[in-house]
Amino acid sequence: MVHNIHILFFLYRSKTNEKGTMPIFCRLTLDGKRKQFSTGFFLKEDSWNRQLQRYRGTSVDAQHVNSGLETIRVNLIKAYDAIAKETYTFTVESVYNRYAGNDREYKTLVQAFEYHNEKMKELVGKDYVKATYDKFVVIQKHVEDFIQSAYNLSDYQLVEIKLRFLQDLDHYLKVEKGHNQNTINKVIERVKKVIKIAVGNGWIASDPFILYQKKKYTKEVVFLSSQELKKLEVHKFAQERLGVVRDCFIFSCYTGLAYNEAALLSTEHLQLDDNGILWIDMVRQKTQRPIAVPVLPKAMKILKKYGYPLNEGLLLPVISNQKMNSYLKEVAEVAGINVHLTHHIARKTFASTVLLNNDIPVEIVSFLLGHSKTTTTEQHYAKVVKDSVIRHIKKLNKKL
Repeated sequence: MVHNIHILFFLYRSKTNEKGTMPIFCRLTLDGKRKQFSTGFFLKEDSWNRQLQRYRGTSVDAQHVNSGLETIRVNLIKAYDAIAKETYTFTVESVYNRYAGNDREYKTLVQAFEYHNEKMKELVGKDYVKATYDKFVVIQKHVEDFIQSAYNLSDYQLVEIKLRFLQDLDHYLKVEKGHNQNTINKVIERVKKVIKIAVGNGWIASDPFILYQKKKYTKEVVFLSSQELKKLEVHKFAQERLGVVRDCFIFSCYTGLAYNEAALLSTEHLQLDDNGILWIDMVRQKTQRPIAVPVLPKAMKILKKYGYPLNEGLLLPVISNQKMNSYLKEVAEVAGINVHLTHHIARKTFASTVLLNNDIPVEIVSFLLGHSKTTTTEQHYAKVVKDSVIRHIKKLNKKL
């Protein structure tokens, strides 16, 4: 049986990226049936010779792309010839599969991310919060941009990934994107997670990143001192909205609740134990781990100010996180506090000034913050923990 095969290269204009380049696609046609796929090369439209189906000119880039396109054409013909020798009945898909890797389906990094993200999306509200899913979507975009920038490809086969990939990604995120090492480490950890899933699914034989060593980064924890906290508590604000924002911030300084938890706090989250201690029992939005925090007197004072225990539903007049952080800048300026206030600093203040500086053991601090391990607390608050240790040593020295 004689088969009609045709190979066409063309620019996929509807997929033009922000740089103004568009992918070169290959269209394989066999007996009227088509199979299209990306060649991994990108060009601007004025560099493409539509008639010759090649990059214009004789530059190094042109030679590289044209050589790559010719290799694709030759390998497609070889795949067709090989299958034609084996059987009379074959399809455009079987020719493409032979070309793509000896009839084996090789997964790519983008496909691995899409698999992971789709599974995670299905578990939003169960095992994950939407913010976690959104972070992986953003990281997938970072990885795609990196592959395009570093290798001039739209995707990268998992079997081709080596340790150098992460090292180059680190450099790209630092130099091209301007991210700090802490952010880069988080991106890399999530890429490594996707790779481990690929290994588990049998898409690659082993983890290419097993020898990767994360670059150390120490982030200074910003929090209010006891003097600054007191100053903020007693300040009389002329504008009511600033006073309300201050109260919500102070409440989190004495409970450690993140913005999402404080915004959702209602009477159903308050539980009185047998010892007469009122607790906040809820699930931490970021980690989906249960947290239990005692309502300290200053936190209770704020709850009562806004109607507790007579009010129903939400207990605090929390506005949007964006407005909250915007108003907190005004709060700091008006109150004369030289700290770039965000709501997250309240949680740091709870851990540092309210707990650790009052010699609450790190194990208890870890529990109240909802950390899964005390090492997490120790890493984040290393300097504060050390200061607490020094105070205990001084007390011990006086006793000895």
